[in-house]
Amino acid sequence: MTAFLKIIQVFFLAMIKYFYAPIYGVAIGLDFWENFVAAAIGGSIAFTVYYYFAGKVVAFFHWLAEVTDWKRPKIRIKRKKPRNRIFIKRNRMVVKLRKNYGMWGIILMTPVLLSLPVGAFLLRKYYHHEKKALPIMIAGIVVEGFFLCIIYYFTAHGRVF
Repeated sequence: MTAFLKIIQVFFLAMIKYFYAPIYGVAIGLDFWENFVAAAIGGSIAFTVYYYFAGKVVAFFHWLAEVTDWKRPKIRIKRKKPRNRIFIKRNRMVVKLRKNYGMWGIILMTPVLLSLPVGAFLLRKYYHHEKKALPIMIAGIVVEGFFLCIIYYFTAHGRVF
């Protein structure tokens, strides 16, 4: 029963923060395949849920913009100096990632650097017209999870299998 609870813990951690789930699986003593399967399934299910939820959020904000007419505010405030957009390090990384690498950059960086919800939102917002975006992303999650598990097991035990 304790192995089942450990697998469930890795599964839910992969749903929240995918990069740390295999590390946690190694730390609590799961074997390689239990850790990999729990992390891969948890990450895939979570990404699918986030992807479709992001579609609903984007559609809601498009609808809200049409209803409230955000483009022409009713009260105009005169400002002496226009506001500059505030770009933090993460915003710059996302813009550079999309501009230079496109969909493949988002797919490769989501499990490692970005989190699953952020990657799902970006993929849904910018590449919703691509029919293969979701299956490729799930395949990327599984492949990167496999490599993460191999790296973590090799550094922890000196062997993988």
